[in-house]
Amino acid sequence: MARRAVSPVPRLLLITDPALGEDLPHRVDQALGGGPCHVLLRDKTASARHLYHLARELVTITTRHGGALLIHDRADLALAVGAAGVHLPENGLPTTLVRRLLGPDTLVGRSCHDGPGARRALAEGADYVTLSPLFATASHPEARPLGIEEFSRLCQGIPGPVLALGGITPDNLTAALEAGAAGAALIRGALHHPDPAGVVTRLLEQLSGPPQSGFSDHRGKKG
Repeated sequence: MARRAVSPVPRLLLITDPALGEDLPHRVDQALGGGPCHVLLRDKTASARHLYHLARELVTITTRHGGALLIHDRADLALAVGAAGVHLPENGLPTTLVRRLLGPDTLVGRSCHDGPGARRALAEGADYVTLSPLFATASHPEARPLGIEEFSRLCQGIPGPVLALGGITPDNLTAALEAGAAGAALIRGALHHPDPAGVVTRLLEQLSGPPQSGFSDHRGKKG
């Protein structure tokens, strides 16, 4: 299978789940066998030392597959291991501050759940935002899904790349793209799947065409 180049802004973002435990690096390795994409290391409870060693291992794995590693909420760790960038939580450090710390060539994303937050993040220098949850998700069963209609309405008012997050599968990704998503982010949909490489391959095939919308951000970057 021909290797696809990973875009500067994620089209497919696999978010790690600490519940995978010691099997996590192996699952990431398997998943990226289906094609290169971005991986977000997220673990809100692990020690800094544990995250550092895990991040170093994941940098090696993602690089070998032609992918890229992002770190959740830890600009210092991203710098320490040479990650491609960071993904900030909704209530994390200001985007402008992280952008100044990391410079213009490092990816900065932010989790958002509404239009004003997404527009603010992009205006402050984020390269992309996630908007969630689009569909019902086992990761956050208490969260009310936006649904396709509301997601589409929000995307129309967001001047930059929006990754759909929440319940994304190969069976509903096309609907998310048609609603305005520039890409997709998954927590359990790939790394927990019995065939993570197969899921990634199917998702990348759907994402291989030109983005439906929103992939040229305010700073002129294109995926």
